[in-house]
Amino acid sequence: MVRFALIVKGMSVTPGPGSLERGLFGGGESVMVLGGVSLHHRTELVVIAGNLNAVHYREDILLPHVVPFLQAHPDMTLQHDNATSHTACSVCDFLQDRNVSALSWPAKNPDLNPIDHVWDLLDRRVRARAIPPRNVRELADALVEEWGNISQQELANLVQSMKRRCTVVLNAAGGHTRY
Repeated sequence: MVRFALIVKGMSVTPGPGSLERGLFGGGESVMVLGGVSLHHRTELVVIAGNLNAVHYREDILLPHVVPFLQAHPDMTLQHDNATSHTACSVCDFLQDRNVSALSWPAKNPDLNPIDHVWDLLDRRVRARAIPPRNVRELADALVEEWGNISQQELANLVQSMKRRCTVVLNAAGGHTRY
Protein backbone atom coordinates (compact mmCIF):
# COMPACT_ATOMS: atom_id res chain seq x y z
CA MET A 1 0.00 0.00 0.00
CA VAL A 2 1.24 3.46 -0.90
CA ARG A 3 1.37 5.70 2.13
CA PHE A 4 2.35 8.93 0.43
CA ALA A 5 2.70 9.63 -3.26
CA LEU A 6 4.45 12.44 -5.04
CA ILE A 7 2.20 13.05 -8.02
CA VAL A 8 4.16 14.51 -10.91
CA LYS A 9 2.71 15.61 -14.21
CA GLY A 10 3.18 18.31 -16.79
CA MET A 11 0.83 20.98 -18.09
CA SER A 12 1.12 22.94 -21.31
CA VAL A 13 -0.63 26.30 -21.65
CA THR A 14 -0.88 28.63 -24.64
CA PRO A 15 -1.52 32.33 -24.12
CA GLY A 16 -4.48 33.73 -26.02
CA PRO A 17 -5.71 37.29 -26.44
CA GLY A 18 -6.95 38.25 -22.99
CA SER A 19 -7.17 34.65 -21.83
CA LEU A 20 -5.29 31.37 -21.71
CA GLU A 21 -6.14 28.34 -23.78
CA ARG A 22 -4.82 24.89 -23.05
CA GLY A 23 -2.48 23.77 -25.79
CA LEU A 24 -0.80 20.58 -26.87
CA PHE A 25 2.52 19.55 -25.36
CA GLY A 26 5.19 21.26 -27.39
CA GLY A 27 4.74 23.18 -30.62
CA GLY A 28 3.67 26.77 -31.09
CA GLU A 29 3.82 29.50 -28.50
CA SER A 30 3.18 27.56 -25.32
CA VAL A 31 4.63 27.07 -21.88
CA MET A 32 5.09 23.63 -20.41
CA VAL A 33 5.49 23.26 -16.68
CA LEU A 34 5.92 20.25 -14.45
CA GLY A 35 5.26 20.01 -10.75
CA GLY A 36 4.59 17.50 -8.04
CA VAL A 37 2.23 17.51 -5.09
CA SER A 38 1.59 15.31 -2.10
CA LEU A 39 -0.49 15.53 1.04
CA HIS A 40 2.12 17.58 2.91
CA HIS A 41 4.57 18.80 0.28
CA ARG A 42 5.03 20.16 -3.22
CA THR A 43 7.93 20.48 -5.58
CA GLU A 44 8.90 23.69 -7.22
CA LEU A 45 7.15 24.32 -10.53
CA VAL A 46 9.65 23.68 -13.32
CA VAL A 47 9.30 25.55 -16.61
CA ILE A 48 10.31 23.19 -19.40
CA ALA A 49 12.03 24.42 -22.54
CA GLY A 50 11.14 22.52 -25.71
CA ASN A 51 9.55 19.13 -26.04
CA LEU A 52 9.70 16.64 -23.20
CA ASN A 53 11.34 13.41 -24.27
CA ALA A 54 12.76 10.64 -22.09
CA VAL A 55 16.27 12.13 -21.96
CA HIS A 56 14.95 15.60 -21.10
CA TYR A 57 12.62 14.12 -18.45
CA ARG A 58 15.40 12.07 -16.88
CA GLU A 59 18.20 14.67 -17.00
CA ASP A 60 16.30 17.94 -16.52
CA ILE A 61 13.35 16.91 -14.36
CA LEU A 62 13.98 13.68 -12.47
CA LEU A 63 17.68 14.11 -11.69
CA PRO A 64 17.69 17.72 -10.42
CA HIS A 65 14.15 17.99 -9.04
CA VAL A 66 12.19 14.79 -8.42
CA VAL A 67 14.85 12.37 -7.19
CA PRO A 68 16.29 14.79 -4.57
CA PHE A 69 12.75 15.57 -3.41
CA LEU A 70 11.94 11.86 -3.05
CA GLN A 71 15.25 11.20 -1.30
CA ALA A 72 14.35 13.92 1.21
CA HIS A 73 10.95 12.23 1.69
CA PRO A 74 11.73 8.48 1.60
CA ASP A 75 8.18 7.50 2.61
CA MET A 76 6.86 8.67 -0.79
CA THR A 77 6.19 6.78 -3.97
CA LEU A 78 6.37 8.50 -7.36
CA GLN A 79 3.15 8.69 -9.34
CA HIS A 80 3.52 9.87 -12.90
CA ASP A 81 1.30 9.09 -15.85
CA ASN A 82 1.99 6.91 -18.84
CA ALA A 83 3.45 9.60 -21.07
CA THR A 84 6.07 8.08 -23.34
CA SER A 85 8.78 10.15 -21.67
CA HIS A 86 7.79 8.66 -18.29
CA THR A 87 7.63 5.02 -19.36
CA ALA A 88 10.76 4.77 -21.51
CA CYS A 89 13.11 1.96 -20.50
CA SER A 90 15.89 4.44 -19.81
CA VAL A 91 13.63 6.30 -17.34
CA CYS A 92 12.47 3.11 -15.63
CA ASP A 93 16.10 1.93 -15.31
CA PHE A 94 17.14 5.36 -14.01
CA LEU A 95 14.46 5.28 -11.30
CA GLN A 96 15.26 1.69 -10.36
CA ASP A 97 18.99 2.51 -10.07
CA ARG A 98 18.07 5.25 -7.59
CA ASN A 99 15.64 3.09 -5.60
CA VAL A 100 12.67 5.26 -6.57
CA SER A 101 9.46 3.30 -6.49
CA ALA A 102 6.82 4.33 -9.00
CA LEU A 103 3.13 3.64 -8.65
CA SER A 104 1.64 1.67 -11.54
CA TRP A 105 -0.94 3.77 -13.33
CA PRO A 106 -3.37 2.31 -15.88
CA ALA A 107 -2.97 3.50 -19.46
CA LYS A 108 -6.61 4.40 -19.97
CA ASN A 109 -7.93 5.70 -16.69
CA PRO A 110 -10.62 8.13 -15.67
CA ASP A 111 -9.41 11.61 -14.80
CA LEU A 112 -8.64 10.70 -11.20
CA ASN A 113 -5.16 12.10 -10.84
CA PRO A 114 -5.40 14.96 -8.33
CA ILE A 115 -2.74 16.96 -10.14
CA ASP A 116 -5.11 17.39 -13.08
CA HIS A 117 -7.33 19.30 -10.68
CA VAL A 118 -4.32 21.25 -9.41
CA TRP A 119 -3.68 22.29 -13.03
CA ASP A 120 -7.30 23.47 -13.28
CA LEU A 121 -6.85 25.49 -10.09
CA LEU A 122 -3.59 26.98 -11.37
CA ASP A 123 -5.21 27.81 -14.72
CA ARG A 124 -8.14 29.58 -12.99
CA ARG A 125 -5.75 31.59 -10.81
CA VAL A 126 -3.74 32.78 -13.80
CA ARG A 127 -6.93 33.63 -15.73
CA ALA A 128 -8.20 35.67 -12.76
CA ARG A 129 -5.15 37.92 -12.63
CA ALA A 130 -5.95 41.63 -12.97
CA ILE A 131 -3.41 41.93 -15.78
CA PRO A 132 -3.35 38.77 -17.89
CA PRO A 133 -0.04 37.48 -19.27
CA ARG A 134 0.62 38.89 -22.75
CA ASN A 135 3.32 36.47 -23.88
CA VAL A 136 4.87 33.14 -22.95
CA ARG A 137 7.51 34.70 -20.65
CA GLU A 138 4.83 36.50 -18.64
CA LEU A 139 2.74 33.33 -18.67
CA ALA A 140 5.63 31.26 -17.29
CA ASP A 141 6.24 33.85 -14.58
CA ALA A 142 2.53 33.97 -13.69
CA LEU A 143 2.30 30.17 -13.47
CA VAL A 144 5.31 29.98 -11.13
CA GLU A 145 3.98 32.82 -8.97
CA GLU A 146 0.46 31.37 -8.72
CA TRP A 147 1.88 27.89 -7.99
CA GLY A 148 3.52 29.40 -4.92
CA ASN A 149 0.24 31.07 -3.93
CA ILE A 150 -1.75 27.82 -3.80
CA SER A 151 -2.02 26.82 -0.16
CA GLN A 152 -0.81 23.42 0.97
CA GLN A 153 -4.30 22.87 2.41
CA GLU A 154 -5.83 23.28 -1.07
CA LEU A 155 -3.36 20.73 -2.43
CA ALA A 156 -4.00 18.35 0.49
CA ASN A 157 -7.76 18.54 -0.13
CA LEU A 158 -7.25 17.54 -3.76
CA VAL A 159 -4.88 14.70 -2.86
CA GLN A 160 -7.30 13.43 -0.19
CA SER A 161 -10.14 13.46 -2.73
CA MET A 162 -8.46 10.64 -4.67
CA LYS A 163 -9.84 7.91 -2.41
CA ARG A 164 -13.38 9.24 -2.90
CA ARG A 165 -12.87 9.51 -6.67
CA CYS A 166 -11.60 5.94 -6.91
CA THR A 167 -14.52 4.64 -4.85
CA VAL A 168 -17.04 6.40 -7.13
CA VAL A 169 -15.38 4.99 -10.25
CA LEU A 170 -15.29 1.46 -8.82
CA ASN A 171 -18.94 1.67 -7.74
CA ALA A 172 -19.90 2.83 -11.25
CA ALA A 173 -18.35 -0.38 -12.67
CA GLY A 174 -17.19 1.39 -15.79
CA GLY A 175 -20.21 3.63 -16.06
CA HIS A 176 -20.26 7.42 -16.16
CA THR A 177 -19.12 9.46 -13.16
CA ARG A 178 -18.68 13.17 -12.66
CA TYR A 179 -14.92 12.58 -12.62
